[in-house]
Amino acid sequence: MKKWQLFILFLITNISTSVLGCGYYPYGEDIRFCFSRPEHFNMYGFSEFNYSSDLFYPNEDKYKSLEENPNIVFWHNYCKGKISYNAVSECVYSIPYESFNEKVHNNMVTYLFAKNDMEAIDYLKFAKKCEVFNVLYSDPWERNDSYSIPQRGKLIQAAEKLAEVVKNPELKRRYAFLAIRLAYYNNQLKDVSRLFDATFATEKQKDIVYYWSLYFKAIVEKDKALQSFYAAQVFIHAPDKRFAVFYNFSNEVSISEILTHAKTKEEKANVYALASIRRHDKALEYIKKVYELDPKNEALPFLLLREVNKIEDWVFTPYYSLFDPSVTTLSDEEKYSYEFSYSKIQARIVNDRKYAAQVLAFAKAVKTNKIEHALEWNVLKIQLLFVTEDYATCLKEIAAIKNQAFTSTPLNNQLEITEVLCRTANQTQGAFVILPETQENILKHKNNAQFVFALGRILEYNGNKTDAAFLYSTINHEMTWKSKRNKSRSYRDYFYDYFQYINVMSTVEEVKSLIADVESHTKLIDDFSTWKYKTCRGELQKLYDLVGTQYIRKNDLKTALRYFEKIDNDYWNESDYLWKRANMDDGFDDENPFFTLKYTPDFIEKKEKFILNKKTITAKLIEYIDKTENGTEKDYYSFLVANCYYNMTIHGNAWMMRRFGVSANDVEPYPEDEAEFQNGFLAKKYYEKAMQNAKTDKFKALCLRMIGRCDSFQIRYKNPNSSYEDYNTYNDSIFKLNTTYAKLKKEYPDDYDNLIYGCTAFEDYFNARK
Repeated sequence: MKKWQLFILFLITNISTSVLGCGYYPYGEDIRFCFSRPEHFNMYGFSEFNYSSDLFYPNEDKYKSLEENPNIVFWHNYCKGKISYNAVSECVYSIPYESFNEKVHNNMVTYLFAKNDMEAIDYLKFAKKCEVFNVLYSDPWERNDSYSIPQRGKLIQAAEKLAEVVKNPELKRRYAFLAIRLAYYNNQLKDVSRLFDATFATEKQKDIVYYWSLYFKAIVEKDKALQSFYAAQVFIHAPDKRFAVFYNFSNEVSISEILTHAKTKEEKANVYALASIRRHDKALEYIKKVYELDPKNEALPFLLLREVNKIEDWVFTPYYSLFDPSVTTLSDEEKYSYEFSYSKIQARIVNDRKYAAQVLAFAKAVKTNKIEHALEWNVLKIQLLFVTEDYATCLKEIAAIKNQAFTSTPLNNQLEITEVLCRTANQTQGAFVILPETQENILKHKNNAQFVFALGRILEYNGNKTDAAFLYSTINHEMTWKSKRNKSRSYRDYFYDYFQYINVMSTVEEVKSLIADVESHTKLIDDFSTWKYKTCRGELQKLYDLVGTQYIRKNDLKTALRYFEKIDNDYWNESDYLWKRANMDDGFDDENPFFTLKYTPDFIEKKEKFILNKKTITAKLIEYIDKTENGTEKDYYSFLVANCYYNMTIHGNAWMMRRFGVSANDVEPYPEDEAEFQNGFLAKKYYEKAMQNAKTDKFKALCLRMIGRCDSFQIRYKNPNSSYEDYNTYNDSIFKLNTTYAKLKKEYPDDYDNLIYGCTAFEDYFNARK
């Protein structure tokens, strides 16, 4: 039960990091920018520790190929190289103890029996016999984490005896290792140290068997500094034990204390290497130490890769998406502050670019002929040049490395992406375009959403919003990002498709430029243009809708109507507007914004019926506004116009005239008409006009009631923390803010209760206007 409780606690803790009470919010690997993908680099042995916002997790396969597995290599060499690696792997790992005999169909088994090598055969059979015991068995009464098993104790004694009598020194050491491993799993922890010291403590031949044995020595060591030292040596030399030994390196012990146990520069370098991987913040000083002490250290290129990945997260994640880095040293107060500060984000990016310059200076100073993975090292230097915005040098280095014998396709792909981004960013201010010479590589890497988005951001930041929008349209719902105009944080302070973004962030002129570009490319003859324009060409009608809606926001109704008239009837029929009910038989609707009000019983006879869409409503609004100026029923049409404007607010049934979606979680940046959308100023203006032209007191009272509704919206908008009673309750004690309701009660005392509390009074008062 204790272990299940720990597991459940672990599970809940990890779930809480990804599920935010009220719903999904982008985080972690979903937002982290990484162009230097670890899989592009030949460092598979350290892949369990790639920089990530997720927890480290073990790889099922510890080696990229059988030829890299030291145990397979040992037996391959033991058989004089005459047995294939696959046959060796099958013999060592797949054939069970019960079937291990000369009849089995395996080349290695056949070879050993043909050579009459009974020492090797007996060892392999003994090792297989031990396999079932190489696991901790829990005490069902939970008195101990593990307990001893008699059969395992006998195997330990047998392993010790066999180690003494076997003639082959390699097999002698392997028997000793089996005894050490069995002793650990049998909870004979003192015997682990005794057996290790007896066989390996003074041994100079430190091969994989030595480090396998040292792994168990490290686990049982009580001295934290010494345990950390052992862990560092195992970590570097035994790839299959890296994940298992990783957390035996203590962060609570100083590096200097751990280093007291090191006797060679190589051992010290190993300590610094593991200490560097344990850090999620800046680790350059440790990496420098590794190079200074042991330039050939296997971990050194991987440490640089991790540091570059950190820098990409710290710089590119906030630079391109405006999210905080996926892994950050920010305090909780800074990270979860309600205030969104673009200037603070930029200041952090500047500092992190400076750190990138320091890492680049170190990388340049390293003599690549002294290190492993020199090619990968040079590619990482190029990426640091890009991070530090030294585009000209970056492009020169890319050209130089391409001229070398360069056959790594993954690294080629990375360099192509970096080259496109550099070329685009290295243009003259004010003339940023998608360069023709970059189009082939853009198309080649079009499925890399981070790359396409970053390219769009570079163009957008430098004034080319049109091409940026085209690029964003190709990766809809694959990226999430914020805007410079964000002022607060919430669950929906981000964008995830291009239309959503330009709807809020682009001016009407910018959207018209986008449309003009699409319209001028009706005949596409090349693959790049076909890809670039595909989404926007397919949504041209929706873009007309957007421009018309933007003019509605400006209250330029006639221009809005011109754009709505460009739209085919099929678009209006297929659009999923909330006022268009799917079960309508006659094409009309009972929520006509001129005649009905949300949460209010119908009180106006619908003298005109028409199919509802933005075009028809805008046309009617223009017609009715004209009648408020020139008609004979100015009071009537002013009231209908006021109703429409009222319904075009967030409080009405035609909010979709101004918005393509609303949510209680929407936060700034808002469209330009947000104040009108929340307050209903135009509705109030026309209710006042209706009252000015009213011919009866009852109709004036109704107009005043509706003006009071608009005032309640405005009071709430100005005082978001005010209570409901402050702006929308109708008794003598609450006229604190809504003075219109007070005026209604004062000037029309006999009508007040009917208009405030009556469910059907509006119809009587409206019909009494003559």
